[in-house]
Amino acid sequence: MTTSLRQKPPTLADVAKRAGVSRSLVSLAIRGEGYVRAESREKILKAVQELNYVPNFAARTLASARSSYVGTLVGDVTNPLQAEIAKWVTVLTAENGRGALLSIDAGTDQKAEQAIESLMSLRVPSAILIGAPYEKVAIARVAERLPSVYIGRLLKVVDIDSVTTDHILGANIAVDHLVSVGCRRIVHLGGGASPGAQRMETGYREAMARHGLSEHAEVVRSAYSVDAGAMAGRALFARDRLPDAIFACSDLTAIGVLNEAVKHGISIPDQLCVMGYDDVTLSGSETLALSSIHQSARDLAEAGIKALERRLENPDAPREKVLVLPRLAVRRSTSRT
Repeated sequence: MTTSLRQKPPTLADVAKRAGVSRSLVSLAIRGEGYVRAESREKILKAVQELNYVPNFAARTLASARSSYVGTLVGDVTNPLQAEIAKWVTVLTAENGRGALLSIDAGTDQKAEQAIESLMSLRVPSAILIGAPYEKVAIARVAERLPSVYIGRLLKVVDIDSVTTDHILGANIAVDHLVSVGCRRIVHLGGGASPGAQRMETGYREAMARHGLSEHAEVVRSAYSVDAGAMAGRALFARDRLPDAIFACSDLTAIGVLNEAVKHGISIPDQLCVMGYDDVTLSGSETLALSSIHQSARDLAEAGIKALERRLENPDAPREKVLVLPRLAVRRSTSRT
């Protein structure tokens, strides 16, 4: 005779059957609540020991306190900003006596919607979406099924509350700083169709025009990655003349530019100023010392949580589109003093 190595774990019902009492009485005894006669308690504890029963406190909590949890979907956990936002969602919900159930497998819209299905199966009453899903129709489908807030995009045309940094203002701040250190020919490495990229480009062109530098405005299509920044850097460094500065759509993109500058023997910032966007922790290291536009992960998470609380309190209220203020972080990559 063979015995399965993966036996089904004993349940509350198994303990009740072995002890000859009701499930509710077993539950009271295990929790230490209510009145349970000594004789019955002894039978229950003996059955627990014989069956090696382990109470599933997580499942019980989920079943009895649905409102204590917030589903949190992370589009790209390797993205430093998204990972930091998720961390702050977890921290801030815990401070309010709640929990965050995280799902990080959302690399495609199909996976993102499957992750939402999984979170809903755990009975979460609401969700915070950090950079996923990507397509607006997919976002709308999620919002129809579950009260949600999207962090990372403005989403004016989608019926969902959303929170993002004011990228138009951020780009204006970046250009103002570069002009203040003597740069005129400022190239912007844009994020193409990526979230926030169009508003960032709008702010860049707006600021260049305000400084009378429209003739020098140039947007080179790139993406939010080190490889994309390196590729754009190689193309720019192959020209006869370097720009005065490169304003990248993300810190990762700017890091790719810095790597290529080292390979080409270009001195930063003497020959070229480089400006990032996001201000991830790595950018502040002595090795990189990258100037950047700071997006506060904590502020974004906090604004998202507050927007979700307002939505749960008043489901019929108008959708909110919240802009978080960016700020300038100046380091060696643009400091010519």
